Amino acid sequence: MSTIIFAFAIFCGWIVFDVVKQKKITLEIVLSSAVVAVIAGAFWWLLEWIF
Repeated sequence: MSTIIFAFAIFCGWIVFDVVKQKKITLEIVLSSAVVAVIAGAFWWLLEWIF
């Protein structure tokens, strides 16, 4: 469950960061945020599984 929360937090943070920088929300920003969140969530899950 913490992996999902972590990935969602990364997704939201990445969107906020890009919207502040670009001043608008585009599909590209949402998709890039989703990709980053999935990668970060997978890495977090892997770390939890190892340790």
